[in-house]
Amino acid sequence: MYLFADDAKLYCHIKDDVDKVHLQKATNSFVEWTDKWQMKLNTNKCKIISIHHRRYSDKGVLPLYVMDNTTLEVVDEIKDLGVHYDSLLLFDKHISDKVNKAYMMLCIIKRNFKYISKNCFVMLYKSLVRSHLEYANSIWYQKD
Repeated sequence: MYLFADDAKLYCHIKDDVDKVHLQKATNSFVEWTDKWQMKLNTNKCKIISIHHRRYSDKGVLPLYVMDNTTLEVVDEIKDLGVHYDSLLLFDKHISDKVNKAYMMLCIIKRNFKYISKNCFVMLYKSLVRSHLEYANSIWYQKD
């Protein structure tokens, strides 16, 4: 389990049916723990994603996991802490979204600052544009 602020992620390398049962038991234990500590779970935000290599993409239907009497939704992509993940870890959607957001910020700078010094532009660019482009780049960057 990974915990960050109010987010929790349960994960398991599924090799056989025993691993599927193990993951469901871990999910049940997590629900029991939240009940014990009177924490409210939003099961609508809980999702299942299978991350796999392209050659294993047609491996079959994922098992249904249940959390707090709610069957969890199976998705092909998910957004977690501002990063878009897909089942093949391609990050195309994440990169596209970040580039679009950076262009939007650049247009805002261009529209609102007609006469701007070079130093001021560099400061605005670094804080408003480049920060979007560099967000979580260590996750998706692949050196050729």
